[in-house]
Amino acid sequence: MNSRESRRRKGGNRYLAAGGLAVLVVVGVVAALTAIGGTTISPPRPVRSTARRRAGHHAKGESTSGSTSDSKLVRNATPQPSWKPHTGPVPILVYHALGEAPPTEEYPGLYVPEPEFEAQMAWLHSHGFEAVTLDQVEQAWYHGGTLPTKPIVITFDNGYPAQVTFAPKVLSRYGWPGVLFEITEEHLYSSQIRPVIELGWEVDSHSATHPNLTELAGEELEFQVAGSRHYLQHTFGIPSDNFCYPSSEYDATTIAAVKEAGYVGAVTENPGYASRGLPYELDRFEIEGGQGVETLAADLASG
Repeated sequence: MNSRESRRRKGGNRYLAAGGLAVLVVVGVVAALTAIGGTTISPPRPVRSTARRRAGHHAKGESTSGSTSDSKLVRNATPQPSWKPHTGPVPILVYHALGEAPPTEEYPGLYVPEPEFEAQMAWLHSHGFEAVTLDQVEQAWYHGGTLPTKPIVITFDNGYPAQVTFAPKVLSRYGWPGVLFEITEEHLYSSQIRPVIELGWEVDSHSATHPNLTELAGEELEFQVAGSRHYLQHTFGIPSDNFCYPSSEYDATTIAAVKEAGYVGAVTENPGYASRGLPYELDRFEIEGGQGVETLAADLASG
């Protein structure tokens, strides 16, 4: 496994510091209570969100209707009058953790500092790019929909808290939606995901547990691909029409499973512009910490 693949795998198989700190605090409190009273108290855990185990489970008091309020939608969550038909390639960016990498982080490139992310979004805006969802791109590619003059899709892999708290605040400045590829097994709570859906974000599957799908078959592969989509559809009332291959590992069997599950498209981390002719091998530019605006500009120019 090369260094990039190692970083991708690490990014998907554990919580990064941004999401793990609260867990450490809870565990510490539980340990203290246990020592005092001699009673084991189980810490709260994120919802086990896969269809095979607890399909449709949601936090008390939450609706599963997936309804949104038009007043909350960011501008580009719906086609605008100035948009035109577009069937050409479209750039897709992928971010992982947002924030500063901990001093002990083995792969600090997974972290994009918040000021750097803000600068990159400001650069895109100043150079005429407009973020849209992948669903909107596919609507334009295959069904006569429209897009802005310079469309771009901004995706976030795995499901970390800053992706649904900090990132939406930045994108909303420009009226842009994002795309969250969620690992559905014990990453974000459904209550953390709902607000971005209400903004007009697209939420899709990044599998149930982020395994190497090329090593799976049969029921387990179906669980990871179709089961994770079913959970998102059932819980949030959304299409969840796109899939993200964990660690960008896929083969013909994986693609067949994605098609069988009813996905319209699937994304990789192969660098380049996404093309309508390869709906299940959509390229993306991976954005890493320290690249700044310069590398982003170079990536987009290469397309």
